[in-house]
Amino acid sequence: MHSLNRFISRIISGLSQKTHFQMAYFHHRKRLPNLQSPQNLSELWIKLVLDGEINKYYYLADKYAVRDYVTERGLKEALPTLYGYYTKGSQLKTITLPDKFVLKANWGASMNLICLDKSKYNQEVLCNKIDQWLSAPNFNNFERHYNQIDRKIICEEYIDDGSGGFPIDYKFLCLKGRVIVILVCKGRETGHAAYIPYDTEWNAKIDYCITKPDAKDILPRPKNLDAMIEMAERLSSGIDMVRVDLYSNGTKIWFGEMTLTPDGCIFRRWTRKAIDEMGEYYRTH
Repeated sequence: MHSLNRFISRIISGLSQKTHFQMAYFHHRKRLPNLQSPQNLSELWIKLVLDGEINKYYYLADKYAVRDYVTERGLKEALPTLYGYYTKGSQLKTITLPDKFVLKANWGASMNLICLDKSKYNQEVLCNKIDQWLSAPNFNNFERHYNQIDRKIICEEYIDDGSGGFPIDYKFLCLKGRVIVILVCKGRETGHAAYIPYDTEWNAKIDYCITKPDAKDILPRPKNLDAMIEMAERLSSGIDMVRVDLYSNGTKIWFGEMTLTPDGCIFRRWTRKAIDEMGEYYRTH
C-alpha cells in the first residue's frame, strides 16, 4: 500500500499545474473547469493562480511574516502572543512555554499542534515533530506560493474563546476587498467539525452547503460581527481574492491567518449555486 501511495504521489507531482486543477475540479464537479472564460468562483480562483497573480501575495500566506502586514494595517492588537519561532527542533525549550500553546508551520496546512497541557508532551517528541515538518517536500502543483516562504515553526498563544473546545474559526471569504460570505468552523476537537456559511447579516446559507448541517450547529450572531467584518475588509483591501480567518469571544478579536488558495480553489463544501453566485459577484463588481 505504501509503495502504491508513493507511486501515485510521484505521478501527481509530475502533473502540470493546469492539469492538476483540471483533474481536481473534474473529480469533484464531474466536468472540466472553463478556464478560457471562467464564470464561477472556483474557475475564477484557479485562473488567478494559473496566471501567477497569487504568487505576488505569498507573504500573506506566511503565518510569521503576515504579522507585520497585520501591524501595518493598524490591527496589531488582534495578533496572538508570539512565544517564539524555530528553524530546527533543538531550538524549542518547552520549559519557557506556558501550559497551553500552539505550534504551527508558517507555510502550508495540516502542520499544527494544539497543546492544552504541556506536561503531556515530551520535548524530544515535539522537537522531532518540528524537524519533520521543516523537512516536508515542496508544493509541486496548486499551492506553489508556499515554496516562496522561508520555513519556520512558530509558537503562539492558545486562543480560548470560551466555547469550551477548540476556538470557533470564522473564515471571511473576501472578493475585491469585501466580505461576501463567512464560513464558520466549530467542533474541531471532536474530529467531526461542522462547517456552516453565513451572509454578512448572519443568515445561514444552507443552500450553499453540499452537506446539510444539523440545526444544533447553527450559531447565534456574534456580538462583534460588524467589527470582525470591518477587520477582514481592512486586511483584504486591495486584494482580488483572499480568505481571512479570525477568532472571537464576542468582545476581543484574534487574527488567525490569510489563505490565498482556500480548499485548493475547488470549494468542495460549496454547492454549484454558491460558487455560481459568488463568481457572478466577482465578475460584476
